Amino acid sequence: MNRLSEILSSLKAPQGSRLESPLRDTVEEWLNTLVAPARVYSDSISGMEGGIAAMVRAGDDDVVSAVCAVGKAPAWHSGFDGDRLKTGEIRVTYARYSEKNASHLRNTVPWLKPRPIGLKPSFGFGDRTGLATPGHAAAAADYRDRIVPVFQQQSMREMSRTHRTPAEVMNDAAWGLFRAGWDTPFCADADHLKTAEDVDAAAGAGFVFFTIDPSDHVDAGADDCDAGGVNAAFEKLVGDGVEGAGDVLKLYSGARYRIESSHEAFEITFDELPLKRAAVKYARAIAHAVEMSERIARAMGGSAFEMELSVDETARSTSVLEHLFIGLELKRRGVRVVSLAPRFVGGFEKGVDYKGDLTRFRADLRRHAAVARFCGPYKIGVHSGSDKLSVYPALGEECSGLFHVKTAGTSYLEALRVAARADAALFREIIAFSRERFDADRASYHVSSRLDRVAPPGRLGDEDLESVYLDGDDGRQVLHVAFGSVLTAGSGGSYVFRDRLKSVLRRSDALHVEILKRHFRRHLDALTRRAGGGF
Repeated sequence: MNRLSEILSSLKAPQGSRLESPLRDTVEEWLNTLVAPARVYSDSISGMEGGIAAMVRAGDDDVVSAVCAVGKAPAWHSGFDGDRLKTGEIRVTYARYSEKNASHLRNTVPWLKPRPIGLKPSFGFGDRTGLATPGHAAAAADYRDRIVPVFQQQSMREMSRTHRTPAEVMNDAAWGLFRAGWDTPFCADADHLKTAEDVDAAAGAGFVFFTIDPSDHVDAGADDCDAGGVNAAFEKLVGDGVEGAGDVLKLYSGARYRIESSHEAFEITFDELPLKRAAVKYARAIAHAVEMSERIARAMGGSAFEMELSVDETARSTSVLEHLFIGLELKRRGVRVVSLAPRFVGGFEKGVDYKGDLTRFRADLRRHAAVARFCGPYKIGVHSGSDKLSVYPALGEECSGLFHVKTAGTSYLEALRVAARADAALFREIIAFSRERFDADRASYHVSSRLDRVAPPGRLGDEDLESVYLDGDDGRQVLHVAFGSVLTAGSGGSYVFRDRLKSVLRRSDALHVEILKRHFRRHLDALTRRAGGGF
C-alpha cells in the first residue's frame, strides 16, 4: 500500500496519459482487488496528476473510479461526485454516471475533447440510445489511421425526437470513449442545423463540426418552372434583395469551366436559363449559409471549427451544374466548407442499401467529387450512409479520400438486435408499437417499405423476429422511422420502452459491443477496399 501511495503521489504526467508496463500492470492488479467483484476496463486506466482514473464495471453500470494518494485532493479528483472512501493512505471516489460527472470527465481528460479534422476521410456514428460509443470505438479502432471517426453526431431533429440535449450527446459519448481508452483525434458533428439558436446550443455543448441544413430556403419548385416562370422568379429574387443574387448574371452568364475528374475532363457552361434556375433554387439557401457561418464564428469565439453544407434534402438529385454554382458562390462569399452533401442519383433510403443503378451513381459521384476538388477542395458528404455498402467502394475509389459519411439509424436498429436476442418479449412490443406508429412517423422520411409486406409479430416465432424485422428491408424501415416514438413513449418522466431497452443493453453490454463492432466493420471495410490498397 505504501508503494502504491508513493506511485500515485509521484504521478505528474499530463491528464489522461497512458501508464506503461510494468507500472500499468501493477496498478490494474491493485485496482481489481480494490473494486472486486467489479472489474476494471484495462484500456481506461489513465494517469492523472497525483493519481489515476479508470472505468470499472459495477453490476450493470460503468463507474469512473478516481483514485489519488492521501493529501490535498487535486481539482480533477474533487470535481467528481460520488461515494468516497479511504484505503490506508489512498482515497477513492466512485463516480456514477451523471451529467455533472460526465461533463467533468470530458473537460478533465484532454483526449475526450473533439477537434476539427479537416480534409481527412471521416465517418460519423450516430447514437440515439447514448450507449453505443464503446461498440463504435471497437469498430473504428483498426481504421483510425485511415478514417477519422465522428463519435458525437446528432441532428437537432433527432435530439428533439429522443428527448436529449446537445450536452447529453457529448457527455454520453465521452463516457463511452473513456471506457474504451480512445486517445486519438475524433470529431463531433452537430448535424442538420437550421437556426441560429441551433448553432448556439451546439457550440455551447462543445461541438466543433456544424452541418448547415438550408432546405427551408431551397426553392424546389424551380425544377418544374418553364422559362417564363424561371425569369419571373429570378427577377423577384433580385428585387427582394437576396444577397449576391444581383451579381449572378454578370459573374457567371456564359462562363465555361473545365473540370478534371479521375477518368475524364469535362466542361460546364452556365447558359443563362440553367444559371437563373440554379440561382432561383439555391440563392436564398446560400445566403442563409453565409449567415449561419457568421453565427458559428461568433458562437465559437475564435475557437477552431469546421462546417458542412447539406443540400441533400430535396426530391431531385443535385446536378453537377448546381453543385458548381453553389461551390463557386460559397467561395466568392468567403464561406469555407470542409464538406458538401449533394442529393445523389438513386435512392438513399433510411436503414437499407442503395437503390439504383450503381454505374450511374459512380459516374455522378465522380463528377461531384471533381467539382468539390475544383471549388475547394472539400469533402463529399454522404448522408443517410447507413447500410449503403454497395456504394462504399465507389466512394473510396472516386473521392480519393475526400469523403464524409454519416450514419445514425443503423445503430438504433442494431440495439434492437440486442433486444431480439436478449429480451424477445420487449422486442415484440417494440415491433407492435412501431407498426402502429408507421403511417404517422414515415411522413418525414423517404422510405418505400409497406406494412403489408412484413408479417405482424404475432404470426412469427421468436426465432424469426430478427430475420424478418432486422435483416429485411421492409422490417428495418418500419422499425427505423419509429425510433423517436419508441424512445419517448411514456408519461410522468417514465419511458415505456427506452428505460427497458437501455437496461437490456447494459445487461447485454458485451453482446451490444460485438454486434456494433461487426456491423460497422462491414461499413469501414467496404470504404477502405480499393485496387492498389487504400486511398
